[in-house]
Amino acid sequence: MHGRTTNPGRGRRAFTLIELLVVIAIIALLISIMLPALSKARLAGRQTVSLSNLRQILTATQLYKDDSKGNPPFLLSYRRGGFKSATSGTLEGICTWAYGGRNNDGYWSAKAFDVEAADRPLNAYMYPEVTLDAPKAPQLMSKNDAARKNLVLPGYRDPTDQVTYQRASPFPTPTYGVGGAYDDVGTSYQSNLKWLDTEEMQRLWKTDAVAAWRAGMRSMRLADSFYSSRFVMYSDQYADVVVNNDAENAMIVNGYGDSNRSVLGFMDGHAAYTPVIPGRSEKSFFNDKYQMIFDPATVEGKK
Repeated sequence: MHGRTTNPGRGRRAFTLIELLVVIAIIALLISIMLPALSKARLAGRQTVSLSNLRQILTATQLYKDDSKGNPPFLLSYRRGGFKSATSGTLEGICTWAYGGRNNDGYWSAKAFDVEAADRPLNAYMYPEVTLDAPKAPQLMSKNDAARKNLVLPGYRDPTDQVTYQRASPFPTPTYGVGGAYDDVGTSYQSNLKWLDTEEMQRLWKTDAVAAWRAGMRSMRLADSFYSSRFVMYSDQYADVVVNNDAENAMIVNGYGDSNRSVLGFMDGHAAYTPVIPGRSEKSFFNDKYQMIFDPATVEGKK
């Protein structure tokens, strides 16, 4: 007959303190090795979402252009409900978010460029199923209107958008504590208006803003024919932050942790994560990777 022990744990060996510390050290080492890879994968996933958002915006833009004689959803900004004439006193100017997106933060109440979501032309193409409530024109949306916070249009939000550059001057100056550009002005993706900064367009703008805008729209249609794969329609706000930096050696870190790179949406419908060039020079706005201004030779029919 076999013997029977009264201690079932007899014969088992517990971890020593040294062995336990070794195991913990190995686990910590593995975590330290894996965390950067996991972080990189998370950022890559967010970038994929952002590029997908831009492609949706570009698709909606093409639909809008098809219905608008080739013109993009870029509009001069007028005080809501005002008579739309450059001589009426209601023309506010231009802003990069009037094309689409949610309502501005209450900070913009009674200020210029407080463009309601209901008045942003691309929204009807991006979100045709969403009812966009707004006060009856010419009434302005109140500072504390619930629609400023409650309306959610996720296709306009970059997942890394955490700070806004749309408020403070001189530009680019960040404003912290209010969320990103999406929370501030309704969209993380700004329309490209750098073509209005050329000397010729600025001269015309000072004389007749509406005429300058119409000239820009004609040039936009030409750009669509000649170099649509390089012409920038939309970008995250870091494109503006970088190219408008006077220092050629500036290194501006974006929401993905990279320097001098931006999510760009091009006229032909594709989107890319692209290096952008600081220095506020011609190459900052016009180079072999992208262009934000019209090629004068092309616009004049010389190419």
